[in-house]
Amino acid sequence: MAAKPEFSRLTAVRRIAPGGLDVTVEATPEECEQIAVRLGLPEVSMVRCKYHLTATGRDYVTAHGALAARFKQTCVVTLEPFEDVLAGSFVVQFVPAEDFEESAEPDLEAIDEIPYEGDSIDLGEAAVEQFALDLEPYPHAPDAVLPPGLVMTEEEAEKRAQEEARARGNTPFSALEQLRRKDS
Repeated sequence: MAAKPEFSRLTAVRRIAPGGLDVTVEATPEECEQIAVRLGLPEVSMVRCKYHLTATGRDYVTAHGALAARFKQTCVVTLEPFEDVLAGSFVVQFVPAEDFEESAEPDLEAIDEIPYEGDSIDLGEAAVEQFALDLEPYPHAPDAVLPPGLVMTEEEAEKRAQEEARARGNTPFSALEQLRRKDS
């Protein structure tokens, strides 16, 4: 049995009318603390997602979500926490678990599918999963300044590689020079 998610908001599929259903889910302060722990963030102060749900044949549900989050993350340059916000939209499709097939080759153009069991979908967990996907993998504070020389241009990297090769005696012509010495 899977553990209950930090932020669970179940919605019964049968509640979705032919014209759709609008639902807003928002994490409590306690849930925000647990989400921060799960995502490895210093703090999460708000997670809110507005959904428009549409039922499509055989208990499939398409969810158009508008996610907003306020949180702190650690700057990879200064290692200090800084405040950040996230706002974005996404589309997922909830699929009955018995119909869900995970393919070996993911289709990057297809709508993400989330399997569900029973008669309810979890909009809170879907919001947290999208939040995790949207986080910047290497966050840096807006005012963070990279130390000089930490990032090189392509030309600088090529020049440095050539200098190191010369220092080791490896130049494009060093192999030819070795062959010429063997022939002598």
